[in-house]
Amino acid sequence: MKKSTLALTLSTVITLSSNAQALELLVVSNYDNAGTESIWKKAKTDQVPEVLLGNQSVNSPGAAYSSLFPKTFLQEQMFAVCHHNCNETDIFRVREGEISDRDKSQWDVIEQSNVYFWLNRYFSFADQNLNFRPDHFLKVMTDREIKDESKGKVMKNNAFFNPRDLTLSFLPASKNLLFKLMGGKINRSGFDPSVVAHETSHFMFHHLFPNPMNSEIGGLNEGFADYIANAFLNNPKVGMVMMHGKALRDSSSLIDGNGKLKSYEPGMEVHDLGERAAYALWTTRLAADDKSELDRLVLDAVSEIGKNPYSTIHHFKEEMLKRIDSVIPSAKAAGVKGIWEITFPGNASKVASLAFLDQPIKAKSALGFKTKQILPAELAKDMGVPALEESHFSIIQMANISDSQVAILMATENDQVTTPYWVLIDAKRSNILAMYSLDKKLITDEEELTRIKPLADKAVGAVGFISDFSGKLKSFSDLALGKGDFNAIYKVKDQTVASESVNFNGELISGLRIHLELKRRLLTGVLFGAPEINGIDLITLPIQGLSTPDLNGQKVIGYKLMLKTGTQMEVILDKFISK
Repeated sequence: MKKSTLALTLSTVITLSSNAQALELLVVSNYDNAGTESIWKKAKTDQVPEVLLGNQSVNSPGAAYSSLFPKTFLQEQMFAVCHHNCNETDIFRVREGEISDRDKSQWDVIEQSNVYFWLNRYFSFADQNLNFRPDHFLKVMTDREIKDESKGKVMKNNAFFNPRDLTLSFLPASKNLLFKLMGGKINRSGFDPSVVAHETSHFMFHHLFPNPMNSEIGGLNEGFADYIANAFLNNPKVGMVMMHGKALRDSSSLIDGNGKLKSYEPGMEVHDLGERAAYALWTTRLAADDKSELDRLVLDAVSEIGKNPYSTIHHFKEEMLKRIDSVIPSAKAAGVKGIWEITFPGNASKVASLAFLDQPIKAKSALGFKTKQILPAELAKDMGVPALEESHFSIIQMANISDSQVAILMATENDQVTTPYWVLIDAKRSNILAMYSLDKKLITDEEELTRIKPLADKAVGAVGFISDFSGKLKSFSDLALGKGDFNAIYKVKDQTVASESVNFNGELISGLRIHLELKRRLLTGVLFGAPEINGIDLITLPIQGLSTPDLNGQKVIGYKLMLKTGTQMEVILDKFISK
């Protein structure tokens, strides 16, 4: 075959159906009607009532069958929607630029079509109303199969955006008998236009604030995603198709899904905090005359706080308060500002003093840990995370800055090089206020922040991490002795002891590795879905001065947890200086 003929043939293949003017899809066409309870009475799990479905005509895919994936018909220049993983061919047939009628009504195809249809509308809305155009390609997978790292079963009843590999995943719905007996009624997340919009809004948020240091920004991210979905659909309720007519979250309600008033509390779970942000934003939108202008100001406020990696939810509140007068009528502005103050009382925290930077370092290390997590290669690939994650860190010194602020000198150790950083923490709100190197330099470089964020997270969660570590040592040691809560769930089938040498406080000490081979008990373990654990290793050393449990006359200083799925987690205390 001549090169020119080959080129023409390839061009025809990768642009197939581009000449067709329109594509007809069967999708969930009216989200507002999903809140009508009567239409769900006979609806089966993982299906949508016919009254919600309708044919929608859209322009033919702009990049159908491009070279990015083996074969993806529902593909545009900046995104593709695949069934499962984008590594397989389409699950439907295309003829003359149309999906065949027989395939179009299959539920897998309806879900994939629905996600593609609403993504098209979403990006058009974002472009025209919000002046937002994505900078990155988005890979979207429907009915995706990902195994739970603890149970080894396919994860269900969820959808998520992964910022590591810029993908959206829509997972299958539960169909098991136990779920139904407990009254569970749920659809695939990809059937729900509000879920499609919510998850894509995480992709938008990632453009505006890609490297936050504080978990509160995760809460803002959730609230932002709800709000943009609300604005896109002009409906304050999210999840009505997925939840069989009931709203998963309602931005117009003063009460959250847990029955609590929507008012900020430190350390809130991200979705709970998100409900508060979405409520304040939606209430503001109701008062705005030019709602598109307000929506653009919301994106502008997120972009502004994104310039400071240490921003918190209160920084966002303050940025919104600056913008309210420009978009809310004066007669309503005071009331709207009052909603923000009630929902998020107080102000953004500021560093009280930097005097701690001048104090001498009293000890090289006080408390040090080695951690390791291993994930199965397939799971790590699906989740877009490393299969092996290791850390070696020490808590060197602590300094009180004020009644509510503390500085912790943390160190990471890699290749025998110790790099200490001061982590300033708002103890009341569990936020990172700043990070400084020993030469008093504020850390703002994105690459360095990405590298040391795990260290900052460990500083914020130091008390919780130590408590969790101590609790696991106690529970696993009790299990080895045939007692405790774990003994009610797992049975020790076999116990073996071998020699183990550990570098503790810089000295190689001979100790023991005690291996527990486990089996889940039927009633308390299997039926209630406890993770299947292959075994637990407990590391012990003949040392004094620790308050950890005793086994075989030695102190337990670490553990290794091995799940049947292949996931392994190991934490070892390797430094303890009590000066």
